[in-house]
Amino acid sequence: MSVRLAHVADVHLGHRQYGREQREADVKLAFEHFLGKAREHDVTAILLPGDLFDSRDVSPKTLSEAESVLADVDVPVIVSPGNHDQSMGARRELTWLQYLNDTGLITLLSGDPGDDPVFVRTDLDDPRRGGGGFVDIENDGETVRCFGVPYRGAYIESDLPKIAEGIRATDEREGPADTTVLLAHFGVDDAVPDLGATVKRAWLTPIEEHVDYLALGHIHKQYETGDVGRNPGSLEALDIQEGRWDESHGYYVFDTGDVTAEHHLSKRRPYHTMNFDVSSYRTFEDLRGEFADALDDEHAAVERTCERDIHRDGNGDRREPVVNVRFVGTLLLDHGNFDVEALRALAVDRLDALHVQPTNNTERKAIAELLGDIERDEAFDADGTVNTDVLQERVFDTIAGESRYSAETEAVARTLDELEGLVTDDEQGVSAVADYLGERRRELFPNGPGEADDEDRPMNDEPIEGRTSQQTLDARGDE
Repeated sequence: MSVRLAHVADVHLGHRQYGREQREADVKLAFEHFLGKAREHDVTAILLPGDLFDSRDVSPKTLSEAESVLADVDVPVIVSPGNHDQSMGARRELTWLQYLNDTGLITLLSGDPGDDPVFVRTDLDDPRRGGGGFVDIENDGETVRCFGVPYRGAYIESDLPKIAEGIRATDEREGPADTTVLLAHFGVDDAVPDLGATVKRAWLTPIEEHVDYLALGHIHKQYETGDVGRNPGSLEALDIQEGRWDESHGYYVFDTGDVTAEHHLSKRRPYHTMNFDVSSYRTFEDLRGEFADALDDEHAAVERTCERDIHRDGNGDRREPVVNVRFVGTLLLDHGNFDVEALRALAVDRLDALHVQPTNNTERKAIAELLGDIERDEAFDADGTVNTDVLQERVFDTIAGESRYSAETEAVARTLDELEGLVTDDEQGVSAVADYLGERRRELFPNGPGEADDEDRPMNDEPIEGRTSQQTLDARGDE
């Protein structure tokens, strides 16, 4: 006695990366390929916990294609809403998922136990009938009960105990099922701490007491959490970072008989990332020539990526890759002469790419010298770009130290920082800024620049009249 279920998430039909029509077609092709594989696996139903569409405002073309693809599926497609399928703001009475449900192409589960912790049954044969809380799949004498909840953002923390109680109460009312599944659209931060997920691992404990398989979506990277939580990753890589997750896009096949979940990689367009260090070039002509040679050297690595079966098209032919070229190092030539677009076009030609996305992570020489001995982890963000807060602090320190007010370098640098906050945070006009600057000058230098009077100058921990911006509060928190 066994039921086999396919679990896919984050399809994002209609997503058009870089505005390219081919990338929109890639998303549809990846979904069609998955549906063909689900048929080969002889699954009883398909689970899709969120983001079937890329936007709640679906284009007529995307909707028509979705209807055409889903019309060929001969098993139930059970869907719960994701954040891209619906808005957390003013919700429409009829979403496109509800429309597909009412036409019988999907079974939409969007249960909300609320104060009454019992989910309402939906008729699997006629999804228009019922409350959209759960469905029972009957196969060879086995009952698989599928619950589904909508995307709830930060509210999911308080919802999870209610959902668990709703499942328990429903099973008590309906009688227990052989296998219980929950579809939900949220991430788990213990599994992917760098992606801003919102649910802590410990919050899942009450759910795991009542569920045999937790079908997750939302994070486009494959991971598993606990004994029951599975997230398959998106079928297609939808941005450069996701393109680097080479083994993390696909779908699960869950077998209730031996309670196993096997992850399978999806067909998708190849991604490739290369780095090019600009540090040793003083003219753009020299840089361009060396970059052309680097592209020729990189060509073999690109082709190895393109040759993988998961990256080839349905006929087994090569698909043009999406390439991310990361320019790194210290840029010695004038920034205006650094023609990134010319380098991008060269890479498209030399690598036979569908699209080349350049990422400029270079440091300008002046900035590198200004940052000086600041630790790199502090001076640069994770993606290699300059930490502007650290840079701004160093600029203000340099200006203050090299001015006629250098006798009070730290206090003057702090004043410059506060002035910046008055303009950007508090949106003060020229008059207010000038008044504040004059007041601070009198406080710090009552006897004129170059000689401060310590008795008249306020201590760093004293309040500054009229200063309420978050930037000043942050600065004082560092003291």
